[in-house]
Amino acid sequence: MNPTQPKRYLTESCGFQQFLVVLFAFVILSSSLTGITGAQEVSPSPSPPASPAPLAAPSVTAPATDKAQLHQALLDLTNPYTVMCVAAHPDDEDGTTLTVLRRKNGVHTVSLFSTYGEGGQNAVGPELYEELGVIRAQETMKAAQIQGSEPYFLGLKDFGFSKSADEAFRVWGHDEALRRMVLKIRELRPDVIITNHDTTSGHGHHQATGRLIIEAFDAAADPKRFPEQLEQVKPWQAQRLFVRIFSAPQNDNKAAVDRAGAEEIVAIDPNEVDPVRGTSFAEQALAALQQHATQGPWPKSMAELLRARGIAAGKLPLIRYQLVRQAANVPTLPDDAMPFLGALKVPEALSIHIEPFKNDAGVLTDFLDQPTVVLESLIEWRKTNSRLESASEDPQRAQLMRARFDRALALAANVKLTLTSSDSVLVPAKTASFNLTLTNGGDRSIDIDRVWFSAWGQQLSVSTADQILPDTETSGTVDVATPADVKPTVPKDKHLYDGLLTGKRFGATAELEIDGVRFSVVKETYLDIAPGVEIQNIEVFPYVITPATSQSLTFNIALMNHLPGFFRGLLKINGQNLETGREIALEPGEQRSFKIEAVPPVARPVNRRHLSSTAVTVSVALPNPRGNVSIARRTVFTMYADARVSPKLRVAYLPSFDETLSKALTALGVDAKQLTVANIQSDDLQNYDSIVIDNRGYEAHPELVAANSRLLDFVKAGGTLIVFYHKSNEWNPDPKKKRPQLAPYPIILGDERVTDETAPVKFLTPRHSLLNFPNRITQADFENWIQERGLYYPKEWDNHYTALFAMNDAGEKPLSGGLLVAPYGKGNYIYTSMVWYRQLRAGVPGGYRMLANLISYRHK
Repeated sequence: MNPTQPKRYLTESCGFQQFLVVLFAFVILSSSLTGITGAQEVSPSPSPPASPAPLAAPSVTAPATDKAQLHQALLDLTNPYTVMCVAAHPDDEDGTTLTVLRRKNGVHTVSLFSTYGEGGQNAVGPELYEELGVIRAQETMKAAQIQGSEPYFLGLKDFGFSKSADEAFRVWGHDEALRRMVLKIRELRPDVIITNHDTTSGHGHHQATGRLIIEAFDAAADPKRFPEQLEQVKPWQAQRLFVRIFSAPQNDNKAAVDRAGAEEIVAIDPNEVDPVRGTSFAEQALAALQQHATQGPWPKSMAELLRARGIAAGKLPLIRYQLVRQAANVPTLPDDAMPFLGALKVPEALSIHIEPFKNDAGVLTDFLDQPTVVLESLIEWRKTNSRLESASEDPQRAQLMRARFDRALALAANVKLTLTSSDSVLVPAKTASFNLTLTNGGDRSIDIDRVWFSAWGQQLSVSTADQILPDTETSGTVDVATPADVKPTVPKDKHLYDGLLTGKRFGATAELEIDGVRFSVVKETYLDIAPGVEIQNIEVFPYVITPATSQSLTFNIALMNHLPGFFRGLLKINGQNLETGREIALEPGEQRSFKIEAVPPVARPVNRRHLSSTAVTVSVALPNPRGNVSIARRTVFTMYADARVSPKLRVAYLPSFDETLSKALTALGVDAKQLTVANIQSDDLQNYDSIVIDNRGYEAHPELVAANSRLLDFVKAGGTLIVFYHKSNEWNPDPKKKRPQLAPYPIILGDERVTDETAPVKFLTPRHSLLNFPNRITQADFENWIQERGLYYPKEWDNHYTALFAMNDAGEKPLSGGLLVAPYGKGNYIYTSMVWYRQLRAGVPGGYRMLANLISYRHK
């Protein structure tokens, strides 16, 4: 009889569960004979091998195996399927369903985002556009770690809120967007695709993404579509496509929504509790959602979430999906099956290897406190299933399952691989050292067959010990030169779309053997590439030049020396009619800011209301008799705006999330006072002519609501109060939030927007003094706008207000509440929902001219 037959008899004929019981008894018996438990057993020192001898390894005390990680790894062995969730922007994904699929069912989950979300608003900081996209990508990665999913991006442009798919496709290019989505489906090979987006409702990016998914579902399987991709990937047919249903059923229980007539519906219960982590899947999904801080604020707890949704029963409703596409010859979705995946099949050559785990999923996880039992069972299973890679009908899926098995075995054996670099960033043409450390925190020796390091298209062998004893570690170091011609990956916002956002990947792999079973552990890290001396930041003061600030420019330039030695060189500024600089010196690893004063090189056009910008190049160079050698270079722009304010104007402002307003007021030559809520509560506000509440100021400073009466008293006594845009849910009166009407006369906000930045602007009262002093506002002031005209326009307002503008997107009714002004007492109250902050940040002259008029209103 073949020696493996008795083991195969135990695992196949008697059943995997009986095999584990016998194995567990054997482990306990062996432990009792040695006088120690299996978890504490230390193997005796082996006899020295003939050649070569293991290197001396330091003793370590490794942390115990994480139960949740081990449980997840074992659960992953039961499921060979991949589910892809497609979304338009970060935070649009269905994080709860992704969490349930991975944490409960062991599904391989991936999320695919059309954009980085860079066109949105920032609830916590000053970053916008590409800078915001970098942050949102990082937030998405953090959220994905909690969900247990892998995030990917198509890198399509987020140009702000859109009202139609057609508009999105005009910017994205329909065929290019489809090409990218088809490529990702062919690369990631999902069995099922799910999405929150339909094709007709909501944000135009959502609609466009919904349309792309349906097209890509078929196109990815068609070799005639995008055939150039077939040199690197094969066609792939996803089996099912589901779209989420947001309309609530009359009877929201699982039995009621599993079937709705002939429709095939899948329901996910977010209230189920993860028995290992001790929290519900909804709680885990909320923790993931909270990582998207720039899109907050989010509920801080489930109780707060339920209150916000008006749910008194203490349970969230089921999440429901409808099947909208299914590949040919795919079985009908059965009742009471695993969500989305019921009746799907994998190649038999692969299926026979995972059936023991699939049929007895709860068995191994019962022994999380006894990792030795788990380890023994995995070793025995691997010995009888050594041909996992032979499932050649679907090699990518077999590779996924092999990687999952290796991870489970490594966790059970408590073997870890770490990879560190001597440098936090890499410099072209310089050498960096990478350290690979293998730690054995288990109770048996591990043989090392091979260790290698992957970098720059090479695999480099790493010298380590041949064996790791229990509670020891071994390390190896490899020195690698960074290619001289490699492209830098910093600053991050300049690499949002070119594939270099996360830096360059470096990997380490160790092929190990335990009790005759081979497995691999893999570790990867990403490092940025930077010039030897990096220009980390440039602040130009003022960024926008006006008649009041045209005398000088100040450049604050932050540099970082990444070189191993002292650097002495030149810091130069060059522009139209501008050339200046200074010598600089930096110690190794030193970060330092340098200040350079210059006369503004402003080219003022005849019509000063139009955009006028001047490019200025900042560079770091190494002096050389044959010509300076450039090390780093960045370009910034200065703008000119013919904007004037009333003389001796006294202005104060309450900032929200960034410094745009502060810098704009400085550019206008106004010595403005930055306020806090405490200042508003206690200071004499009559010291100011005008006060500005920045974007979403009542949201950024919730305590301002209680101090609002002080602001209204300031207006009543003769001051001018300007309030920039707010969202409807943070402005409108709400007794539950103890928020009264904030304006002196009622203003009720809606959710309407004007998203076309070129939308015509109609002047309703062109002779109004707010449009004529100290700058005469004309149509030219609405040229060169960016992204949009305004958002959250008032839908109702009191007759005391005068509306100055009307505008609308094509085919929609005009919105006339973008700028409202009303006298109140001796002063004036102004509310504006137009996106002045985007125009001020971009240096659009009309934005500065209008801001000058706002703060100068009635103060000549």
